[in-house]
Parts: sequence; C-alpha cells; structure tokens
Amino acid sequence: MRTVWSLETPWAPYSVMFSNDGTRLAVGGGTWYGEGGVVIAELETGAFHCTAARDLLATIPDQQSAPSIAGVYFSADDRHLAVATRGSGQSHRPSHLLAVEALRLAHRSVIVNRSEDTIRRPFATGVQLAGSSMITRHNGALLADCVAVHETPPPLGCRAADQRQHLTHSRMVVRRGRVLTGGGGSLALVELRADLGRRESGKIAAGLVSAPFSGGAGVEVVPVQACARVTAIAALPGDDVFLTGGLDGELDRWSGGEAPAQARLVVPADELERASAPFVQPPTESSHPPIIWATYKPRSVVAICTLSDGQRWVSVDAGGRLRLWRGDALLAAWTLPTPGSPRCLAAHPTEPWIAVGIKQGGFARPTSAVLVLEC
Repeated sequence: MRTVWSLETPWAPYSVMFSNDGTRLAVGGGTWYGEGGVVIAELETGAFHCTAARDLLATIPDQQSAPSIAGVYFSADDRHLAVATRGSGQSHRPSHLLAVEALRLAHRSVIVNRSEDTIRRPFATGVQLAGSSMITRHNGALLADCVAVHETPPPLGCRAADQRQHLTHSRMVVRRGRVLTGGGGSLALVELRADLGRRESGKIAAGLVSAPFSGGAGVEVVPVQACARVTAIAALPGDDVFLTGGLDGELDRWSGGEAPAQARLVVPADELERASAPFVQPPTESSHPPIIWATYKPRSVVAICTLSDGQRWVSVDAGGRLRLWRGDALLAAWTLPTPGSPRCLAAHPTEPWIAVGIKQGGFARPTSAVLVLEC
C-alpha cells in the first residue's frame, strides 16, 4: 500500500466518491454543529476547491444553520452531484442536487424528505443515485423513515451510472428492487422515547432494513445473526451479492436473491494478520485530540467497497485498520499511515486506488485527512 495523493479539509469527512471519468474526487463533511462543505479535487494536478455549505445553500428558504454534508454521489455524466445534508446536533435538513463545472459547484434543486415521525425528523447519513432517482438513508426512530426515494427533476437529466454502486460506500445498496441498509444509529445518544429498547438514537431495527425502491411493497427487517448492529454495507458486482460489516468487526457475505443467505467471513486475530499479511504499525504519537466513540467502537467496520478490477474488495474499521480481500480470503492488512478514525471509502473506476476519509481532531471542530491509496 502506498499513498498516491492526500488532502486536508477543515471538517470531518463523511462521504467520498470519484467522478466516473476518474479525474476528480468529491469529499463532503462537517461537524456536530454543521458548518461543513464539499471539496472537488483534481487528482492529476492536485488543484481543489472547497465550497462551504453555508455559501452553497444560502438561497434555500428556512436554512436555519449551515449544514454538514452527510453524503455525496456523482451522476453518470459527472455534471451533477447529489448531496445529503444534516443540521446542527444531527437534525433534519433536505437533500440537494448540485451542478458540477470543473471544480466549482452551483445549486440546482432541493429535495425535501417527508417524515412520519412527528417528534424528531430523521437526519441523513448517506445518499445514492439509482436510475433517475435519488435515495437518502436516515437515522431515525420509525422504520418507514429510514429510506427515502425521490425522482430527480426531469429537466436536469440527472441519472446514475448504476454499475458504479459497488465502487462507492453510500451506506446502502439496491438489490432486486429493494434498498438495503443497516438499521442502527448512534450508541452515545438517546431518543426522547423509551420504546427503542436499548435507547440507541436512530436504532430502528436490530438487523437490515429492506425498503422498496419502487412500487407499493412494505418496509421489512432482515435479521442478522450474531451481529449487534450493522455499521456498513456494500454491493459486489452482480445482481445479488452484497457485504455487511458490524459493530464488533463482523463481516458477512450475503447471496440468494429474494431471501439473502448470510455467511460469516473469518476475520483473523491481529497476531495472525501480522504473520500472514503485510502490516504497517500505527504512528506512536498524534497531535490530534482523541476521537470520541459515539457511533463506533475501534473494531467497528465503517465502510466497504470493491476495487476497479471487480475481484478484490476492501474494508476499513474505525480504529484505522484497512483490509484487502479477494472473495472470502484476506490478502493483506494495514494500519493507515495517518492518525484518526476512518469514516468513508470509495474506489477509483479504473485504477487500483481507494480514497479513505479520516476524521481527526475533537468533537466540536474536527479536521480531516483524505488519502488516496494504491492497493
């Protein structure tokens, strides 16, 4: 593993995605108090432009505060960027479509997600385009609010490159007309109601949420065996197979169409990884304040995606461990060379590169490091 390219931004990175032509990288992020933005960077020259969400969305009515950018996703022609936002204190904010011109962004459309929850509206944690639709994933209290699907405005001609799904960590996958995502929320926060069992904020299901991408079918829950909470999900090339990661480092492969079957992958203990795969020791000192483990544990799988060859895939945990797999076999494992806690992952469309966004700094004003690594 070697570092191809790196970037720093003034907020924690929540989402990354390469453009479909492979020339640029989009990074969205923010802080607990909002105050985020989007960076569009050119990989060949290193040039980049950071647009603050406050400026980008200044013309939106009732914009109460500068939001965080919770998710970014390029359209098939790279002319638009779908973004999901959330406000201060993880409050609800709408989603948006932005026009992309080289490294610059301009607002084109706002999409307001309806909610059945009358106490606290859900807040976005990811976004994806599928066909001409925008899908947003939310933390909330009600099952019906976890996934929202909206048609993008026809005049914009905004469509997804659907074959790109497995290259990007968007916190959900589309399989056989269903949107699948983890049903858990934040471990450290509590909701206003006692009917959430463990009182985990945003925990609407103890397994996977399966929501209809189109049509009138209902939202369902898919049980996940021996996994306290699903923290990551990613597609694999093909029609049926996908992967999930868990709060305590679990990794599962799912296959089988309408009723997917779960198969637990073996994640070797650290000492076995050191003996069987390349391993880089983490830095011994860091100038960054410690991470507050509000959503994950250090071993929690936070993101998964497939490399451009369609054969190998990578997983990364919140403690900074990156693992490279082929099928069910672990090929290599590294600790990332930059201190902090990873939060997002994406693969380049043609090169054996991945981009990983690493949260650094304290609770109020976290900074970020985005690395492009060659596997």
